[in-house]
Amino acid sequence: MTGSASRWLRPVFGALAGAGAIAAIALVPLIEVPPIAPEPASVAVSPPSAGQTLVCAGDLLVSARDSTAVSSITVAAPQAVATAGESAIDRGELASDAAGAAPLVLRSMPGSEPFAAAGSATVGDPDLAGYSAASCRLPLLDSWLVAGAGTTGAADLVVLSNPGEVAATVTLTVYGASGAEVPPGGGGIIVRPGAQRIIPLSGIALGEESPVVHVQATGAPVAASLQSSITRVLEPGGVDQSGGLSELATSQTIVGVTVTEGALASGSGLSGTMVRVLSPDADTEATISVRAVGAAAPAIDPVNVQLRSGIPAAVEMPSLPVGSYTVDVVASTPVAAAVWQTTGFGAGSDFAWYQASPQIESSAVIAVPSGPGPVLTIANPGSADVTVELAEPGSGPVPVTVPAGASVQVPLRAAIAYELTGGPVRASVGYVGAGALGAFPVFPATAGQEPIVVYP
Repeated sequence: MTGSASRWLRPVFGALAGAGAIAAIALVPLIEVPPIAPEPASVAVSPPSAGQTLVCAGDLLVSARDSTAVSSITVAAPQAVATAGESAIDRGELASDAAGAAPLVLRSMPGSEPFAAAGSATVGDPDLAGYSAASCRLPLLDSWLVAGAGTTGAADLVVLSNPGEVAATVTLTVYGASGAEVPPGGGGIIVRPGAQRIIPLSGIALGEESPVVHVQATGAPVAASLQSSITRVLEPGGVDQSGGLSELATSQTIVGVTVTEGALASGSGLSGTMVRVLSPDADTEATISVRAVGAAAPAIDPVNVQLRSGIPAAVEMPSLPVGSYTVDVVASTPVAAAVWQTTGFGAGSDFAWYQASPQIESSAVIAVPSGPGPVLTIANPGSADVTVELAEPGSGPVPVTVPAGASVQVPLRAAIAYELTGGPVRASVGYVGAGALGAFPVFPATAGQEPIVVYP
């Protein structure tokens, strides 16, 4: 083909190609093209546990025994710790503000099975007397202390433990009669790594009858607890160690509250059972329901209480017969709640703060420290019966059926490890004896992590 002919045909071919492209584009909406969305290759991997770190509340402490150092804090009685569920545990100690105190830190190896730990202590001194039982807890960035008082006769201590390798900066927000406040001394608290700080509650909540303390940590999580004690006319009236509530909820279940004969026969006119409840963010109405262990029907009529935002309420409960109870607190907004129970108001009495129990979906490991008459209370707030199994080393599992909306009790042996499987239920370990009352919630096993989906 000559050059002139080529030059003449080139525009023709260009025009034809352009027309074809336009026609193809016009036909695109008329052609159904199947979507191409291949499913990416993936695999779900369940990573091994990174190991657990549990911090124990530590020894029972006492303030101002040395008249020349009124701010000094010393050990009144050692805490004996029991463990369950894991043989390879690394035991360490924290440096403490209290002279002679060495609270335990327990760590498991990566890939190990879940374990639990709890401690107990008994003291019978002229300025401090009673029994305390407390579980060893995971350190948290956010927790709530629902216990204690800043009134005359109370010598309560906020205990902050940092088992980590970097310092934690802690803010204590006190919810009291005037609402929420970060008081002088409540902000910018530095807790060194591997150390324990002790803050007198009266220093941040002086005069408060029903405080709730919000513990917020940055830099590193801390394990927060509160040691509470009371002296009435120079007579010690009990001691307790309470762990922090990990989260607020619209429903809180307090399991195994035990009413003793002494609480009914005190003749003081004071209530032996008190429910403390806080709605930190909004006004709301809370309903308090009480059921005796073994019964689904309420032990008393539900109690409705109006809550003002940020102001804790102390609700005296009507006299309950001797026995054990499960208390439910339900509101339309998230709340914190706990129950205070005493064995009496005279010499030789003791008290305990019963904390809300978290839900156990499938399993829990239970360590039972020494103490009088340990018992496991299992509550089923659901609408269908639940059967769980309770096993101790060397024995087969024993089935325990918990009726819907009810709770049951199973005697335990001290210094024995138990495993609870099944759910969903809530549970606590309680103790009661002469001049002794104590309890702690049972926490679900937290050995593994959620599966991770890996895309090659």
